[in-house]
Amino acid sequence: MVGKSLDALMKKIRFCEHCGFCRSVCPFLEASNMEESVGPRGRKTLFQLLLEGTVQPTPRLAQKFYMCGVCRACAVKCPQGIDTSEISVQARHMIIKANALNPFMRKVADSLVTGVKEGDIFGSAATKAKWAEDLGLPRNSDTVLFASCMDSSMAYGELLVNMLETFGWAENTLMSLSSRIQSLGVTKFLDALLEGKHRFYRNSLANTAKLLKMLNVDFSYMGNDEPCCGAALHTYGLLDEFAEHAKKVYKILKERGVKRLIVHNPICGGVLKDEYPSYVEGWDIEVKHVTEVLAEVIENNGIDLRFPEPAKVVFHDPCYLARFMNVVDEPRVVLKAIENLELVEPPNNRRETKCCGGGGVELIYRDVATRASVNRVSELNVGNPDIISSCCPVCALMIKKGIKNLRLKAKYMDIVDIVVASTGLH
Repeated sequence: MVGKSLDALMKKIRFCEHCGFCRSVCPFLEASNMEESVGPRGRKTLFQLLLEGTVQPTPRLAQKFYMCGVCRACAVKCPQGIDTSEISVQARHMIIKANALNPFMRKVADSLVTGVKEGDIFGSAATKAKWAEDLGLPRNSDTVLFASCMDSSMAYGELLVNMLETFGWAENTLMSLSSRIQSLGVTKFLDALLEGKHRFYRNSLANTAKLLKMLNVDFSYMGNDEPCCGAALHTYGLLDEFAEHAKKVYKILKERGVKRLIVHNPICGGVLKDEYPSYVEGWDIEVKHVTEVLAEVIENNGIDLRFPEPAKVVFHDPCYLARFMNVVDEPRVVLKAIENLELVEPPNNRRETKCCGGGGVELIYRDVATRASVNRVSELNVGNPDIISSCCPVCALMIKKGIKNLRLKAKYMDIVDIVVASTGLH
């Protein structure tokens, strides 16, 4: 086992009471017609059998473990604290080591390894810093805005998911084409086609930087030198590659004198804060989410915030923000401080939030991910809100998908974009 202790995990598994509480909160079990082998309890049993050698690594077994968003809802609900998300990640690692992925999933894995090494999981390292070109951000400080390639390049991810949904019968060809585009480095030529989608995702990054400047936070941005955090390697079970990459990232950050990271994307934040300490000896870099910075200023000094018009907003807690970074109060402090906004709490909030349908499932099992997104957005539509807000690029993608499928009047708006609209900075 890589990173975390197999003995500690197995010890916890033995205390499983088979109560089924984990089944009641698994979004992908709900979205896959309650098939036991897909749920947390079923995957826990399959993992035990895999370790014992009773079942062998196969593409069919891989399906069970990859239909998991690694969202940790099961761990929060489990009376014994068993993290079946970690079980999924470790099982994926064993399946990859046994070369038991089907051709499509193998292409996904190879594409991720290449992208992470190049600095962007979507192969767009050449344009990932474009969002900051006109902001004049400093390059040297011990506090760094870690922008994340997911935030800066999610337009490419959205295009890939949409193409796979439309032409699923050609998924192997599409992934080969995606990898080919990465190797040629021609993603910058897609920028004109994706201009609107880029603006949607990258505006939240630019607004994060503007807010930090407004609050007089001393920070810098690494630009094209920023490495990918490698979160996708961990999620998909490429743990040897993740361990090696995490050490390289730490070395890069320490050589620049970095002491703290501020993130907008909680996936990067969660992996840096919660997973890196298990893979990088001596990890000592503080990781904070931008809402933590905002909430601290609001509580200590106050900020005059007024949304342009009265609106009802529902906040979706991203799984990585709530259950990896343990940040749940701060987004509410921020939204409640804004005049003209009425905050409505949805079912399944804070640490018991329900996954949006992402977590890597959206790329491999698109139909299941879409059903999970519709289920979650149906909950988020409580009180007929004007705005459904969050602060994660993958959540944004999946919530937009749910809104479209349900034909809701609500629009998606990042919490940072809401704050900027309430300051006049835009």
